Amino acid sequence: MTEVFLSYNKADRPVVEAIAHELQELGVDVWWDHELLGGEDYRNRISDILGRVRVAIVIWSRRSVESQWVISEAAAAREMKVLVPVTMDGHQPPIDFRALHTTDLAAWTPGDQLPGPLLRTLAERLGRELTYGNAGPRSGAVARLARQATQAWYLDFESLLFYFIGQGFACFLVNLPLAFLFRSDGPATTVLPAWSPYPFSLMNGVIVAALYMRPALETRRLGIAIPLFALASLLSVAAYIGGLAVSIAGEREVIILVGLATLVLLFVTSLAQPAGARR
Repeated sequence: MTEVFLSYNKADRPVVEAIAHELQELGVDVWWDHELLGGEDYRNRISDILGRVRVAIVIWSRRSVESQWVISEAAAAREMKVLVPVTMDGHQPPIDFRALHTTDLAAWTPGDQLPGPLLRTLAERLGRELTYGNAGPRSGAVARLARQATQAWYLDFESLLFYFIGQGFACFLVNLPLAFLFRSDGPATTVLPAWSPYPFSLMNGVIVAALYMRPALETRRLGIAIPLFALASLLSVAAYIGGLAVSIAGEREVIILVGLATLVLLFVTSLAQPAGARR
């Protein structure tokens, strides 16, 4: 009989899979949507599972709080009095669920044992003890660091990488007129010193980063967001240098490059957008 149901956003799947594995190692019968069969009616199956489980763990994250599927499943679980909310990145649940105690898994790394507070909550709901016994440490510091890096890759790195690529192309497009003004035969070279385009290009980078990188930075803590913002702004200087190289080409070639850069910018931006819904 299924005991625990896991509700999550698909972008968080690697962490959810690790949680499911730990619960199964403890002898808990877990259901999550990887068990759905092709062509199966999702809504009816989920409703059936929620009506039979003793615990529904809703895994809140900065992605799942925007998923109407996860919110609906959490509401159904609360109505059936089987809801056990957790947060995997410290993100607050939607306002309707903030009155409930939420277990914080932000410090937990996939591959580690599940934290005691969550195990005690589940043991109370399931009516039996859940312990790892006398199992020792599973791995050393290097292996744990590798797991943390893997977790960061799945949860953040891919989206952030696309945003930085898009930032580079956006800065290239913004700085291209500046490059034409300051190339060797440009009109600005006669009235301004040779170093002056670099502060201008950096200023352009700050403006572009503030506008373009906002979705990637607004959900991160200040200590992380500031270095990322600074790095994104510095990309503009490199983009200006690239613009100088392009400015010596003919008018037709420049128009083609601008069109291609715009297309790439739109493409990587669409890839970088975080999924607002799980399905």
